[in-house]
Amino acid sequence: MNTYIAGSLVRTIANFINSAGAAANPTNVTLKYRAGAGSVTTIPGPDNDGTGTYHWDIDTTGWDGPNNLLYTCQWTGTGAVQAIGIDYFEVEPPAL
Repeated sequence: MNTYIAGSLVRTIANFINSAGAAANPTNVTLKYRAGAGSVTTIPGPDNDGTGTYHWDIDTTGWDGPNNLLYTCQWTGTGAVQAIGIDYFEVEPPAL
């Protein structure tokens, strides 16, 4: 699992493939993420970088510890490609 310093923009990426193993776009793509036990943020239209590839930059500003904070991300594709993928990363407080 990757660890970043609070205040960083952290990119989460999803790659979708169809049943034939080729990159394909779902009809709808949604990203949900949560910092620690906080509320869930929903992004209904993350950035599409090309066929089957999506990303979103999460702003981690504001975490001041004392421990690392776990971010949980869930990508969901529906329609033409139905799939769910999970991504995790940690954010540590700044040194100063």
